[in-house]
Amino acid sequence: MKEAVMEKCLKIERDNALKQFTRQIEYVKKNGLSGGLCSDLAEITGGSENLLVSVEQRHDSEINVKIPFAGTTLTVYLLFYLKEPWTPPEISFNDVSFMMSISAKELEEQVPALNNWNCTEEDLIAQLLHQLLQLYKTYQLEKLEHNDVLQFEYQSLLKTLDIGEGDIEVVVSNMSGSSSSLLVRLPLSLQDVPPVLIDSNPGQTSSLLQVIFQSTEGVFVPKLHLSPRVEQLIGGAKTLILPSVPPGTCLIDYVERILELLEQRVKRFILCFETRKQFIAQVLCQFGCAVIEYDAKKFTKVVLLCELNDFHFLIFVTLDAFFPQQQAPKVVLQSLYHHNARGPYTMELKELPFNSQWNTEEMVSKMKQGVLSKISSFQTASIRSFS
Repeated sequence: MKEAVMEKCLKIERDNALKQFTRQIEYVKKNGLSGGLCSDLAEITGGSENLLVSVEQRHDSEINVKIPFAGTTLTVYLLFYLKEPWTPPEISFNDVSFMMSISAKELEEQVPALNNWNCTEEDLIAQLLHQLLQLYKTYQLEKLEHNDVLQFEYQSLLKTLDIGEGDIEVVVSNMSGSSSSLLVRLPLSLQDVPPVLIDSNPGQTSSLLQVIFQSTEGVFVPKLHLSPRVEQLIGGAKTLILPSVPPGTCLIDYVERILELLEQRVKRFILCFETRKQFIAQVLCQFGCAVIEYDAKKFTKVVLLCELNDFHFLIFVTLDAFFPQQQAPKVVLQSLYHHNARGPYTMELKELPFNSQWNTEEMVSKMKQGVLSKISSFQTASIRSFS
C-alpha cells in the first residue's frame, strides 16, 4: 500500500516537473532570447520533443540552443534532471575554449540564475540563456584586448557611428590562420518612411553588417543582413551590390559608405512613394469622374472607365515601386465589348511619351495624349481579333 502511494506521489511530482519544464521551453520559443543582435532567432532542439521518453526512462532531458552571435553560432547544451527540478542543469558549450576558460565558481558568480534556481518561474531558462550569452560576450571582449587590429576597428566603430556596445558583437579566432567575425548594427533610421510601406511586416527594423577578418592584417569580407521589414522597403540585401574592398580599405570608412548607401535607398523609396501619390492625384484631376478605383494606400494603380466616339474601354495604369526613376507607368487598355474564353481583349501600350524628369502633371498629360492617339487602332484591333 505504501509503495503504491509513494509511486503515485512520484508520478505527480514527475508530471509537475514535466509541465514546468515544458512551459519554460515554450516561453523561450515564443518570446525568443534577448541580449544579442540576432538572439531572437535562436533555435531550440530536444527538450519538449522527447520529454515523455526522458521522464519515463532516463529522468533527464537535454536541450540544445543554437544562438546566432557575431555571424557565428554559439550552441549551449543544457542537461536537466527532471527528477530533481530544483537542481540547475549541467551546462556545456560548442566553443571548447570558452568552456575551458570558465570555472564552476565563475559560473555561479556571473550567472545569478544558477544561485537562485526557482523551477516554478516561467522565464527561468530564458534568464539562464540570457546570462550565459552575456558571459560569452564578455569573454570575447576580453580576447579582443589581445588583438590590436580588431580592437582598433571595434573602438572606431563605437566612436564614429555613435553606437553602444550592444550594437556590436565580435568573435575573436582562437588560433592564427582562422577567421574572426564582427557584426555591427547600422544606425539606419526609418522614422521618415510612410508607415504604409512597412506596416505589413511588423518585425524588427535592423540592418546588420557582418565583417569577416581573414588575417591579422585587417583584410575583411563584408556581408549585409537586412530584417524582412527593411528588405520589404529597399528591395533586400540581394538587390544591393556592396562596394568592393580594395587592399588597405579602412573598415570604418567602408561601414560609413554602406550606411550612406542604405540611407540613399530609403530616401529614394520615400521619394518614389511621394511621386506616385502626386501622379495619382494628377490622374484624379485630369480624368475626373472617369476614375473608378485607385490604390489610396501605396498609390500603385488606378483604373479608369473612358469613352471615345461611343467606344467604351478601361485603362489600367500601374506604377512600379521604383517609379519614376526606373520604369514608366504600365498602361493597359481593355475593351468592354470583346471577350472570348481567354477573357477580354487587352493591349499594353509600350511606347507612350515619358520622361522621369517631368513633373507629375506633365507625365499624366502626356500619358493622356498618348492613350487618346492609340484608341482608334486599339478599337480596330479588338474588332478584328474577335470577328
